[in-house]
Amino acid sequence: MARPPDWYTRLDAILATLRDASTLEWLTRTEIGALFGCGERDSIRLLHKFGATERGNALTLERASLLPQLEAIAAGSSYAAFRQQREGVARHLAQARTEAAARQFRARAAFPASPGPRLEDLPATLTWRRAAPQGPARFEIRYEDGADLLCQLAEFLHTIGANRAAFLAGTEPEE
Repeated sequence: MARPPDWYTRLDAILATLRDASTLEWLTRTEIGALFGCGERDSIRLLHKFGATERGNALTLERASLLPQLEAIAAGSSYAAFRQQREGVARHLAQARTEAAARQFRARAAFPASPGPRLEDLPATLTWRRAAPQGPARFEIRYEDGADLLCQLAEFLHTIGANRAAFLAGTEPEE
């Protein structure tokens, strides 16, 4: 598939501008350059591409002639494929940004730099208790947002990993 023209990204805006410019009857190199956002050479190429004629020692293109040609391009399959590819790229970029943001989370930053985490040092927002010695237990985390929840979970897991025996002894039902 050939590379689409640079102005495909601005085709909707170009069409809107052309439709609004009802008082402009003829387009010259200057207007084409401003409309398509291109330089002198590309504007001359575009004039030729869209069927410009020489008028008063300058290439000109009738607005009424250009508008249906651009509308046909906008309705065509190559422009539809371009837009579909562009939307796919946008979806992939959004997904990559989401994944990159997820990787930026640093759970270790929440851990104290002390010799080792202790169960007693866990925040008061983390609680586990047993209502009755042989009954079911309850684990609770109070958090402000998702990042806070992840930090507290990471800190909890790190602490119980370092104090596994003490944690298990405190959570097992009494016999």
